[in-house]
Amino acid sequence: MAMLTSVALRSVVVGLVAVLLALGTSRTGAAAGPVAAPGYDLTTFATGGRSFNPDSVTSGGGHIFVGYQNATPPDGSAGTSTIVQYGMDGKVTRTWTVAGKNDGLRLDPFTGKLWATRNEDANPALTIIDPKTGNKTDYSFPAPTPHGGGYDDIAFTRQGTFIVASNPTTAGAHVPAVQRVTGLAGGVVGLEPILYDDSTAIDRSSGKTTNLALSDPDSLWITSGGNLALTAQADRQVIFIKHPGSQSQRNEVVSVKAAGAAEELDDSAAVKSRQGFLLVVDHDTNTIYKLTKDGGFHSGQTYSEAPKGSPVGGVVGTLDTRTGNLSPVVTGFINPTGLLFVATGEPSGDDQGDSGDGGDQNNQQGGND
Repeated sequence: MAMLTSVALRSVVVGLVAVLLALGTSRTGAAAGPVAAPGYDLTTFATGGRSFNPDSVTSGGGHIFVGYQNATPPDGSAGTSTIVQYGMDGKVTRTWTVAGKNDGLRLDPFTGKLWATRNEDANPALTIIDPKTGNKTDYSFPAPTPHGGGYDDIAFTRQGTFIVASNPTTAGAHVPAVQRVTGLAGGVVGLEPILYDDSTAIDRSSGKTTNLALSDPDSLWITSGGNLALTAQADRQVIFIKHPGSQSQRNEVVSVKAAGAAEELDDSAAVKSRQGFLLVVDHDTNTIYKLTKDGGFHSGQTYSEAPKGSPVGGVVGTLDTRTGNLSPVVTGFINPTGLLFVATGEPSGDDQGDSGDGGDQNNQQGGND
C-alpha cells in the first residue's frame, strides 16, 4: 500500500512539473511576442509567404496593399520587391513585382492608383500601379537628386502630391526635405521643394521660431486636422506643415519623447472614425497585425510606432501631437515599420487626401494639427 502511495505521489509530482513547464513555456512565448494593453485586441491579419520583409501598408477600394522588400538593398543595386494586394480578410488576391527596394507605398485617393517609390537611399525610381487593370508604369527622378539621396514616403492632398527626400548626403546645405510632384511628363517625376532641411518652424513647446536641422526625413502622414506631417526619424521630431506649398505655409515642430526621454518614430496614423482598426507591419517577423480597441477608437487620436533600435523600440502607442509624448499601447514588436488606420466601411483611400481646411475627404476629425 505504501509502495502504491509513493508511486501515485511521484506521478502527481511529475504531472505538476509538466504542467508548470507548459505554463512557463506558454507565458514565455506570449512575452516574446507583442502584447496589447487592456482594452486593445491584437490579432494576426496576414503573414508573408515567399515574399518577406514587409514594410509599408496602404489601403483603398476594399483592399489592403503591403510592400515586401525581400532583403533588397536600399540603393536598388540588386533584387526586387513584391507588392501584395489583400482582401479585408487577409487573403492574397494579387501581386506585382517591382525592381529594387520598395519603401514608400500609398494609394492616390483621387485616381485610385498605387504609388510605390523605390530605392530610398540612392538611384530612386517610382512605379505607379493601376489595381483595376494590373498595369504598372515606371518613372525616373531627375539625377542627381538635389539632396544626394533617394525618395521615400508619399502623401496625397488637395494641395498636391508630396514626397520625402530621404537619406540626404548633403544635410545642412539647404536641401529639400519634402517636395511636391509637379508632373510626370516624359516618364520623369517633376519636383519642387516645399520644406528644406533648415526651414524655419514654430517650436510647439516654446512657441518660438527655430531653424530645423533635419538629417533623416522619413515618413509622411495626414493629421486628424487634415494637415501634412513629416516624421524625421533619427532627428526625433515631427514637423507639421499647414497649407503646404502655399504662401501661407506654416511649419510647426515637436520633439518626440517616451518616458521622458527622446524617442524615434517611424510611421504614424490618425484615427478617422470611431469604428475601424489599425494595421501594424512587423518587418522582421514577416507579419501584419490587426489592432482593435474595445468600444471603438477615439476619432482624432494619433498612433505612432517606435522602430527597432530606438530607446523604447518595438512599440505602438498614442502620440500627443501637442507635446510629442508617446504612450505605448502595444509592446514586444521586433521592428514595426508600417502603420495604417482603416475605417470600417472605408470606401477609397487610406489616411491620405486632406481638404486643407481642418478635415479630409475621409472624414478625419478632431485636433487642430
